[in-house]
Amino acid sequence: IHNQRELKYRTHIHEHIEIIYVFDKGQHINIDGINYEINAGEAAVIFPNLVHTYYRNEYRTTDQVFVICQLSLFKGLFPDLSNFRPETPIIHNLDYAAKLAFKEILTCTEFPEKLAWSLVILTKIMKNLTLHHSKSDPVENLTQKIIIYISQHFRENITLDTLAKEFSVSKYYISHTFSEKIKISLPNYLSLIRAEYAAGQIRSTNDSITNIGINAGFASQSTFNRAFKRIYCMTPREYKENIGELYKA
Repeated sequence: IHNQRELKYRTHIHEHIEIIYVFDKGQHINIDGINYEINAGEAAVIFPNLVHTYYRNEYRTTDQVFVICQLSLFKGLFPDLSNFRPETPIIHNLDYAAKLAFKEILTCTEFPEKLAWSLVILTKIMKNLTLHHSKSDPVENLTQKIIIYISQHFRENITLDTLAKEFSVSKYYISHTFSEKIKISLPNYLSLIRAEYAAGQIRSTNDSITNIGINAGFASQSTFNRAFKRIYCMTPREYKENIGELYKA
């Protein structure tokens, strides 16, 4: 993914390895509860099953590439990274071959070529990391399952009780998982996911604001308006009216 604006993206978790390289300016990221800034010429790596969030302190243009790899493609070439954590996820001293690979992967059109450059990137990244073994954490596994479940069912009525029933644990355990691992309450996380979905529908469809709010899973129009304004600093209607200005290149 070639991104030319500093990314702002909600807390999430996945089984892939995610690598970011910044050509110009920078990118802020929180990995497993720690804030980092990736500067020009630096890279960051997020290992599988680590909670992470992209954020920005102010709007700014940048130039960066995101490489997200399914590790099964490289089975046998690297250790099982789900059992390891890097001492630090930021890599300051990349060699010429790694920087070239990040540049070249942006122009690839064929999968074999993308795969080859991804292998170069992963190899160079791994040489720059000090790894520590980490035991499997059942809370991390539960966190991933919850996030996947919410991504598939956020348009439905989801509560601590429904999640507790779904995963056969207490609602207090679910609440603890959100506060400790995802760093946000369940209601606020749901509002964020639903508002992002609604914003996408506003940009890409001609459906009414009312229908979009209902289809996104909000209980009422007033709840939709409040949540959307808290996240986007404007109401859904104002967002629709200003789409052209918001997404100018």
